[in-house]
Amino acid sequence: MNLTIDLKNSGIPEAKIAERRDEAHQVLKKIWSQDLDFTGWVKCPSDLDTEELQKVKDAADRIRKTSDYFLVLGVGGSFMGAKAVIDLLKPEGCRTEVLFAGYHFSARYIQELLQKIEGKDLSICVISKSGTTTETLSAYGIFKEYMLEKYGEEETAARTYVITEHRSNYLFDAATAEGCTIFDLPLNVGGRYSVLTPVGLLPIAAAGIDIDGLLKGAAELAHEEMFDGDGLDYAILRQAMYDSGKTIEVFEFFDPYAAYFGEWLKQLFGESEGKDGKGLFPASLIFSRDLHSMGQFLQQGTPSFFETFLLNEHPAEDVEIPETAMKPFAGKTIQQINTCAEKGVYDAHVKAGIPAIRIMIDYLNPERVGELIFYFEVQCAVSAMLSGVDPFNQPGVEAYKKEMRSYIEKLD
Repeated sequence: MNLTIDLKNSGIPEAKIAERRDEAHQVLKKIWSQDLDFTGWVKCPSDLDTEELQKVKDAADRIRKTSDYFLVLGVGGSFMGAKAVIDLLKPEGCRTEVLFAGYHFSARYIQELLQKIEGKDLSICVISKSGTTTETLSAYGIFKEYMLEKYGEEETAARTYVITEHRSNYLFDAATAEGCTIFDLPLNVGGRYSVLTPVGLLPIAAAGIDIDGLLKGAAELAHEEMFDGDGLDYAILRQAMYDSGKTIEVFEFFDPYAAYFGEWLKQLFGESEGKDGKGLFPASLIFSRDLHSMGQFLQQGTPSFFETFLLNEHPAEDVEIPETAMKPFAGKTIQQINTCAEKGVYDAHVKAGIPAIRIMIDYLNPERVGELIFYFEVQCAVSAMLSGVDPFNQPGVEAYKKEMRSYIEKLD
């Protein structure tokens, strides 16, 4: 494992964590057996069908050659993982900019996107596991009409990529009839665990990011023995925190480009664990920005939380502060100052008695990001099962959908 996991200032004795290691590894065996529903993701990094992967690469190549914008429509796990990776690894020199919509009902946002793409070449990707997602299909109707007027039926179909379950639903049936390119979302993979399937891989590849590297990093970790010994201690620790009275986990980053990785983690943990009146509430903050709004609360507020710092040990880019700047900043670099902030915040919070975890990657590249994604998927699934809930369903989500649909059906 290329990740460094530092639990020494968590406040939980190592002996207490060790007590549940056997239980955690038995849980992992159940997940790895794939006898449980929606556990197909454990094999995705290493067993993704070669033909399907090449189909993703070929589609991404066409998109980059023909499109100024690639508009991805999806909500939740259908877009957040891809956006997280693209934001973290933003490549330079790629003609195609990946845009995202279909994850809210903002008419203003839709109008701004329509203005942005006017006069530009566009391809579109529609992602919905069920094929009926309200936010996504509403937006699709608008942008499909735009494309039909611009390109006509045949060219619109050629520029439309659909990712859904391979069975009859509104989206699958329409895409089949129209001749769009369809990628299968595996039936045994839930949306929030789908980043390393075509759901995430197609937008990421269209952005010019090396998906082979992403899959390689995840595949290196996608072996049960990689979590032997203390490999599941983070999952165990989270439950120990919960048992000790903590109710919130705050993920903290010192890189603004990691904001959507925080959003992905919030869905991953929130939707997997928040059931049966249980679960840690996942939050995320970007430092040093949020230190000026939440730093006071973190330092001296209600002690209901613990912190998980996610750090990049060797950032690739830096900028020197000129000698004309105010001392003591003159002659230093932005990254040196950022590192001082990382160390200062961590030390101050530890001294204040706040439980703190550090998860560090050595370099920010596709391989390490793939490894980080898979690491959190495993830890989340094990953590949820240790708490006694099913990490792979989301029955509570259906409640709001039912109520919302009832109001929509009453509209004139």
